[in-house]
Amino acid sequence: MKPQSLAEFGDRILRVHGAGTSLPVALALFFSLSECVLGAGFYLPNQDALATAKGNAYVATADSAAAVHYNPAGLTQLSDPQVILGAYAIQLGNEAQIEGATYEPESEWQLIPHFYIAYPLSDRLTLGFGLNSPFGLGNDWGQQTPFRTVGTQAYLKQPSAIFALGYKINDQLSVGGSLSLNYVDLMLKQGLGIVSLDYLRFEGDGISLSGTLSLRWQPREEHAFGLLVSSGTSLTLDGGIASNILQDSPAELDFRTPWRIAAGYSFRPTRRWNIEANIEWLDWDSLNTLDLKSSAFALAGSVPLVFNWQSNFIYELGFTYSTNNEYILAAGYDCNENAQPDATYNPLVADAYRHWLNAGVGRRHGDSMWFLAYQFGYSDRDVRNSRVNAAEESSNGRYESRHHALVLSLRHSF
Repeated sequence: MKPQSLAEFGDRILRVHGAGTSLPVALALFFSLSECVLGAGFYLPNQDALATAKGNAYVATADSAAAVHYNPAGLTQLSDPQVILGAYAIQLGNEAQIEGATYEPESEWQLIPHFYIAYPLSDRLTLGFGLNSPFGLGNDWGQQTPFRTVGTQAYLKQPSAIFALGYKINDQLSVGGSLSLNYVDLMLKQGLGIVSLDYLRFEGDGISLSGTLSLRWQPREEHAFGLLVSSGTSLTLDGGIASNILQDSPAELDFRTPWRIAAGYSFRPTRRWNIEANIEWLDWDSLNTLDLKSSAFALAGSVPLVFNWQSNFIYELGFTYSTNNEYILAAGYDCNENAQPDATYNPLVADAYRHWLNAGVGRRHGDSMWFLAYQFGYSDRDVRNSRVNAAEESSNGRYESRHHALVLSLRHSF
């Protein structure tokens, strides 16, 4: 019979291995996945420098090879082959204030590259390919926090290979689609609560497929609309559990990413200006209860990991301005709603209503262009009703984030 709660599971597993005292093992918060500190679950929307500078308001514009990610229907705007190469680098600044003490995770720059290529096959059909990471990053709070039994460390890597097509139905309307092959590599670690240096770690990986359908409608030169629907994924991560008190054992973890719907409107009052507003919706409601299975859980077979997240919206607004001497200036703002309720709050995910201020500059040089963008993200959240570790409620407190990011993209048309 499966345990009814993780606390019960912790009691059982510790008794079996002679730990003496009964302590809860908050294994469910293993899904303290990745750098969800970005403020939209663990979704990474920043996949091109120019788009990022606009607050990722790019679904309706989508006029570069980066349309492979943002809206494949936009690929039909390209008359020549084009390549984009770049990277997103972020330094996380998180802080937890709990019962008068302040805790900070390790602060380091993390790098996520992106690559896109678009190749027009005809006046109507354009082929695209991309490599990026739409979900991921990591967080390491160390062993000294009050919530160490909830989680201490998490890293998610999800490189994706995207195969895209854009087809022009007529001069106003294009449709597009893509298929993504995703490799997921996850590491999650937490303390057991027995001694200050004990730990339980899961590592696993797997492969999934996801798809996208999109359209772009431009009824007049100054107005354009974009719509994208991207499927979520469900897969099993195969790996193992390691611990300093348990025998290393094979393990499997259910894993999901959400469906995503994005819509945008672009307005070009003149050829130099482009103003766009987007809204994105992420189906985090589907992230309810997942299963962690291992032969180490002899009494249980598997452990239910309860998330009960809520779907959220991302609001994006941005503009670009092209100067006479080929410079491009851009700025934008995006707000990420919180997807993580207080009751299942996890400091490793650290989701919140997060605000991002974005700006960037670039320049065209003939058939080439460079663009550099900067991001500042901030949020403040008070957690008062966390129940992820019912015995201690040690995740309750004030959480602040101050993040800095740089994005560089290089573009060349042939």
